[in-house]
Amino acid sequence: MSIGSNEFDVMRDPATRQPAKRLVGLVAGRAGKSLSRIGRYSAFVGVMRFALPLVAVLLLGLVVVWPLVSGREEGFRVTYSERVQQDGSLKMLNARYIGTDSEGQPYTITAEEAIPSAADAAIVTLKNLKADMFNKDGSWSLIAAREGLYNRLPATLDLAGDVAIHSDRGDELRTQSAHIEINEGRADGDQPISGQGPLGLIEGTGFSTVDRGANILIRGPVKVTVFPKRQSKATEGGQ
Repeated sequence: MSIGSNEFDVMRDPATRQPAKRLVGLVAGRAGKSLSRIGRYSAFVGVMRFALPLVAVLLLGLVVVWPLVSGREEGFRVTYSERVQQDGSLKMLNARYIGTDSEGQPYTITAEEAIPSAADAAIVTLKNLKADMFNKDGSWSLIAAREGLYNRLPATLDLAGDVAIHSDRGDELRTQSAHIEINEGRADGDQPISGQGPLGLIEGTGFSTVDRGANILIRGPVKVTVFPKRQSKATEGGQ
């Protein structure tokens, strides 16, 4: 009984209970600190999950846009009204690309939206665009489309969807696709084309331009409707 009594007394002795309390407090303190560190780490991971893609987009913007806006690309410049990030991609609104071809003739490409490629900064996807091209003799042509792929380095423009071609001579042609070699001043397409010119209406299976856009060739079979009054006016004007 005395042994049991001694054991009972030891368990209830205040001197032996203090270390136990300190041990419990120490364990609880460490657990609290661990939980705090885990909470901070979770918050950090959550923030970086959104911050890293944003930083990547901003860096892409600096690489793609800054040299152009700052004028470091000789003979080429781009402006825009707003730059936004959407689905991990950089998008420029109301973008305008201004450059010159191999003969120093100016051209301007405007688009409601411009999305530079992440794989190649020289390639840009355009939405609802217009391309104005000017010749040294003062003539001009305008091509519009719903979508386009602009490659700046070889200066090419691939158009798709409601492609409309206008010239200062009064030509108005419509097709569904076109490929433009800006430096060569050449455009062509292999989709059905129709439209009107100073002499009447024309339909064909494709087109190509020659003499840097001075003339448009319609590939056949070709259907032409000539209006006599327009032809006589054109003849009188030529005289």
